[in-house]
This record gives sequence, structure tokens and C-alpha cells, in this order.
Amino acid sequence: MLLGVLDGHERLVAIGASQVISNVPAAMLLSNYTENVSELIIGTNIGGLGTLIASMASLISYRQVATVYPRFKARYLLTFTFYNLIFLAVLLLF
Repeated sequence: MLLGVLDGHERLVAIGASQVISNVPAAMLLSNYTENVSELIIGTNIGGLGTLIASMASLISYRQVATVYPRFKARYLLTFTFYNLIFLAVLLLF
């Protein structure tokens, strides 16, 4: 099933998977099902943008903000998500 979905759509599937399970695990999982590694790499790199889950580094930064500035964590999350989704949309267009 994954082979059929991934074939020819590596970039988009990698971006989508990155939003749910983070970009590094997505790259590791999907690399077993495609030979189009360049599109997979591009997709998981772009997939690091978007949701907070998309990149482990983003989760670490959120944890630091939430620990040091707990009253700003909701604002940080909204601002972070807003700008990341904009950058993700720009990169999807090009």
C-alpha cells in the first residue's frame, strides 16, 4: 500500500508524513519504499516546517520556551505555527 502511495509522490508524502511523525523518522520510514532518494530528501527537509511535530528541533525550542517563559507558550506556539506554515506554503509552490 505504501509503495503505491509513495511512487511518484515522494516529496508530498514525505512532507505529509513529517507533519505527523517528524521529518527524521519520516525519512527513515519512507526510505525503505523508494529509490527516488532525492525527492524524499527534499520532502523531508521541507517537511521540517509546518507543525511543531514536524521537526525535533522545533519541539526542543518549544520546550525551552515553555519552561523559561510559561506564560508565553501559547503565543509562541501560534506565532511559530503561523510563520512555519507560511514558509511551508512558499516552498511547496517552488
